[in-house]
Amino acid sequence: MGNGRNVRVALLFAAVICSTWIGASGAESGTGNAPIDLAQSAIVVSHDVPLHAKYAELLQSEVGKRSGITLPVQADLPAEGVAAIVLATVEHVKSALPAGLAVPEQAEGYALWVDRTSRSAPTVYLIGRNDRGVLFAVGRLLRLLHMKKGELTLDGDVRIATAPRYPVRGHELGYRNKSNTYDAWSVEQFEQYVCDMAVFGANGVQLVVQLDNAAKDGPHMTEPVMERTVKLSKLMDEYGLQVWMWLPPSEKTITPESAPAVLEKCRALFEQCARIDAVFVPGGDPGDTPPEILLPLLKDMAGVLRASHPGAGMWLSNEDMSHEWNATLFDSLNREQPDWLTGVVFGTWVKLSLEEMRAKIPAKYPIVQYADITHSIECQYPVNEWDLAFAATLGRETINPRPAAMSHIFKAMAPFTTGFNTYSDGVNDDVNKIIWSALGWDPDIPVEEILREYGKYFVGEDLGDEVAKGLLALEQNWQGPLPKNADVDETLTLWQGIEKQAGQAVETNWRLQMALLRAYYDAYIQRRLAVETRQEEAACAELARASAVGVEPAIAKARSILAEATAKPVAPELRGRIEELAGALFKSIGMQLSVEKYGASNWERGAILDAVDRPLNNRGWLETKFAEILTEKNEKTRLEMLSEVLNWEEPGPGGFYDDLGNAVSEPRLVRQKSWADDPGYVASAQDECIEVEGRDTWRLSWLNQGQTLFGTPLKMRYEGLDPNAVYRLQVVYTGRFRPTMQLTANGGRVVIHGPLPQPERPERQSFAIPREAIQGGALDLEWTNSTGRGCQVAEVWLTREP
Repeated sequence: MGNGRNVRVALLFAAVICSTWIGASGAESGTGNAPIDLAQSAIVVSHDVPLHAKYAELLQSEVGKRSGITLPVQADLPAEGVAAIVLATVEHVKSALPAGLAVPEQAEGYALWVDRTSRSAPTVYLIGRNDRGVLFAVGRLLRLLHMKKGELTLDGDVRIATAPRYPVRGHELGYRNKSNTYDAWSVEQFEQYVCDMAVFGANGVQLVVQLDNAAKDGPHMTEPVMERTVKLSKLMDEYGLQVWMWLPPSEKTITPESAPAVLEKCRALFEQCARIDAVFVPGGDPGDTPPEILLPLLKDMAGVLRASHPGAGMWLSNEDMSHEWNATLFDSLNREQPDWLTGVVFGTWVKLSLEEMRAKIPAKYPIVQYADITHSIECQYPVNEWDLAFAATLGRETINPRPAAMSHIFKAMAPFTTGFNTYSDGVNDDVNKIIWSALGWDPDIPVEEILREYGKYFVGEDLGDEVAKGLLALEQNWQGPLPKNADVDETLTLWQGIEKQAGQAVETNWRLQMALLRAYYDAYIQRRLAVETRQEEAACAELARASAVGVEPAIAKARSILAEATAKPVAPELRGRIEELAGALFKSIGMQLSVEKYGASNWERGAILDAVDRPLNNRGWLETKFAEILTEKNEKTRLEMLSEVLNWEEPGPGGFYDDLGNAVSEPRLVRQKSWADDPGYVASAQDECIEVEGRDTWRLSWLNQGQTLFGTPLKMRYEGLDPNAVYRLQVVYTGRFRPTMQLTANGGRVVIHGPLPQPERPERQSFAIPREAIQGGALDLEWTNSTGRGCQVAEVWLTREP
């Protein structure tokens, strides 16, 4: 019976298409712009193709959620007068498609159009080149439909034929404790999210499996990683979507002796999974296994993989490999060009640019980008020149819609690749995933259009334009110095308008909750920053009177002023709404925005609620200094110590001060390339912010640093110096890499200091500048590192000796 029905449906499609387009163009052009009412329509699909039935269920479900209308799914066209939505692949269509419209030959391509003439009611056709093409046609239709309660319409002039530009378009969804969201999800929640991504063009998921840590290791997880991985592999297979697997063989360096045990673990995993399309093995972070040992292991792993998944690919990343290991790897690939290796992954902490890597490996190996779209600092693509007030509170893994930046990064990197699997540890990067999914299909689509469809589909039919504006505004909040950013309050007002218009949907729509939380959070931080900056200025003014009123009374007055930050909270209504939205996000999707309240794995894993009240001025450092000063009994010494605090940044006459890492206070930092040319800062200086224990007692100037990576020197240039004067350099070295650095001048000809480890705590260090280092009134400084991932310098004074 199944084959008979399949033939009947195929012939029906052929007859309808034939009658639709022969001599019908004039009639269609006269009615093509009128909206089509699909509220009473039926979904027509051959039930003998399980994937098509699954896609029909997806269409039925998503329409029902938004309109309250349940469209029937059936094998035959409905009665005359009833509209139809037809799902099929080209193999079911036995006649030619409409003149001027063809389903692209490329896999996953589709054609979508409306036939108004062959029947008394319209028929919408979704014809895929292959099964997955049908899925993407369904996704496109869902984005085009106008859905409200009791209403379902489609613009009548729809006529689309399209195929994806990049064949790999996936996102990492890792069920592990480090995630800020996924570890709390059921399989059903994963399914919904996978479908959401597919609607915008994603064709796969990258699962995360660490063989050394496959147990249930977090408070929100309901089953071991291995069991969930098997279920998610099966789920993806049910939708015909790709399954990639991020699989470090071990968190330790592998040896020939440990390799057999690793392979047995892999075999057990592979055999349990219903579908694996590719395995991606990072060469480091974790692992750190040299290429001469890693490559033979991966050859054996490829054999184990293909025993149970014959068509699966084996991919290797040179993540965190040293320059020497990279040279060994590239030499081996060029010399041997093994056929067991499918391609190479360009991931985080790769010590060369994507363009350089493409040139160094054989053309037979495609590159897939493992792009970090989830982090904002300490990452592959950090926010450019991010204000410290945001970096210190929102941190590494905050809600981070960056549509313009993501579009630029995608377009700069994608041409060297065959696609991407983005690095993600939660839904904080949800907007970024949608941007990459859509651009992976069509890099020419305007970002504004993607965001409009995002808002329309996920938030509300009438809110598409406003949500698009709001998401762009949230990104704009992070541009430039926060004290001068007038957009932050306007962004909040815009989102409050959306909040009011959305009504009760705010209680359950987690995407709306995330955007609102960011709008409230940004405004709260800006208002706190303004108040706490004034408080520090007032406190310092009181300290400046110490010689007249005494050190102890001056400190007491300063302490009283600084304490107002706690005693007189700023904008409590904003603070309260932040708490409410954080609670709502935990309730709706298990998003963990606090370690104590919601069980986040640690502060840097998205726990922004724990940092929302972190000091935005130097009061913690000042309190530490006050305690030191008051232990001294001599008033003159006290005054000298207090003067050092008050004049910390003062370089003296003819001197210079730079707070590296602070974009508005580092004019002598040399930026080898612009952000537009080097958004990953592979070969140029960047501003970095450190997340460190005890930082509330640090000076703000220590929390950010000028930084370079992967052997790129950190450079400063001074001009207008007096060649006859004597200068001295003072520096504060700090940063999470804890590098050992040496400092030279004028192209390495003059050594200022040799290899020097970073001190345990930030402290000023002083070095003489030889007169021969200053040539023509200019001084060029260059830091290089012998250990650590790169150079990091927090503060620099160049003082002129009396």
